[in-house]
Amino acid sequence: METTRSGATARDDGVMVTVGIDLAGYKSTTGACRVTWSDEPFVELLPARNDEDLLAAMRSADRTGLDSPLGWPVAFAALLAAHQTGAVLPVLSGYAAREDGGEGLGNRFTHRLTDDIAWKRTKAGQSRPLSVSGDKLGVVAMRAATLMERFADGGPALPRDGSGAVLEVYPAYALLQWGLAPTGTYKGKKGRPARVVIVEALERELGFALPGPVRECCVRSDHDLDAFVAAAVARAAALGLTHPPETDEERAAAAVEGWMHLPRRGAPLAGLRG
Repeated sequence: METTRSGATARDDGVMVTVGIDLAGYKSTTGACRVTWSDEPFVELLPARNDEDLLAAMRSADRTGLDSPLGWPVAFAALLAAHQTGAVLPVLSGYAAREDGGEGLGNRFTHRLTDDIAWKRTKAGQSRPLSVSGDKLGVVAMRAATLMERFADGGPALPRDGSGAVLEVYPAYALLQWGLAPTGTYKGKKGRPARVVIVEALERELGFALPGPVRECCVRSDHDLDAFVAAAVARAAALGLTHPPETDEERAAAAVEGWMHLPRRGAPLAGLRG
């Protein structure tokens, strides 16, 4: 179980292992979950005390879903480069309008192309993605960059578009895509009732029960719940049930900025089982 697997598909025995990590800038609020997908999937929460724990978890999996941006906006990097050299600053621009005519995300310095596409795809409304360049999420991305480099272990850099062993996920948006998002927040102490509903729905739709201690932790902590959801998205990605970058623009941006893998609407969660 602890040996590195570089492949992105199930082994000959039909078993696949995915890990989900709810990454945080503060180690005490990071969660890690491993799912062994077979006829009878097995879910376990893993230590997440430090980066060594997370790397061990990642090395035990075929695919890892990392709840963190894997890059920064291209326009933001250009802004920093111009500012540092005293060059003329690039002009601020936003993203194209939504299909309903509403505005897209309005600032390419603060948001990546994948943020805009994911926000539009999920129809998340006021629940806009956080900014990796203008918010505390940037600290999380810095930690993710270090993990990605260490996981590569001196070899070629891991692809940021999710085509390799690690992919970027956003559990809250995944729940929207699966039709399991609650009314109101599921985060923090006030979100406990919503987490109860989400966990019950996940068990029902996946077709298997979580071990009692895992269920209790997912109800108690949104970090553990997000880690479990991230592991499920990693499985979905391995089965081709998420949206990869498709256009030339998306592929070019994803290679630098990262790419948020969202489950495809309508794909039954029961299909994730072995």
